[in-house]
Amino acid sequence: MEGKKKKPFFKRWWFWAIVLIIGIGMLGSNEGDKNKGDKSSEPDKIVVNQDDDKKEDDKKDVEPEEIVYQIGDSFTSGNLGIVVEEVEEKREFKSDNQFIKAVTTEGKFIVITAKLTNNDTKARTFSSMQFKIIDDQDREFDAYTDANLMMILGDKDIFLKECNPGMSRTGVFVFEVPEDIESYSLKVFSGVGFAAKTSEIVKLK
Repeated sequence: MEGKKKKPFFKRWWFWAIVLIIGIGMLGSNEGDKNKGDKSSEPDKIVVNQDDDKKEDDKKDVEPEEIVYQIGDSFTSGNLGIVVEEVEEKREFKSDNQFIKAVTTEGKFIVITAKLTNNDTKARTFSSMQFKIIDDQDREFDAYTDANLMMILGDKDIFLKECNPGMSRTGVFVFEVPEDIESYSLKVFSGVGFAAKTSEIVKLK
């Protein structure tokens, strides 16, 4: 009796079941690799801490606190050294010369005695335009440069006199202001015009 012929293995059901399982496994593997490839191609995301940026912006917005000097303090504005030694108020400058009239005002004069030092490398002339009085209403007052007053002050007048490097001069300059001013400061500029790159404040009253 002839034995039964065996079916070829590729015609058996279990062969195709194995092939199907392997095929499904390969498809799943390819899909996973594809997803990995897509993720690797994405650019790295940079996390920005907005709180840190805000802190940096806040630091930039904060202005340095202005220093206010007092009478007797020694300080500099650029290459100009200053010490305000004395401040007084008066309404009249009397003259000892019969040919020079007394100088009076409807308001009051603020008379400042100060020591100025030239810290530059060249001789310089101190100018009245380097000084202003500022009151509590933010009004600005220029130095009083009346010709009669300059003659009455004589050598005490500190302006328009040349001062060599490293040398100092002590003298007087005057401001005419309204009578009702009670609180005011002196603003000192390092120079005149475009040369006035810095300024300092001295509280006078």
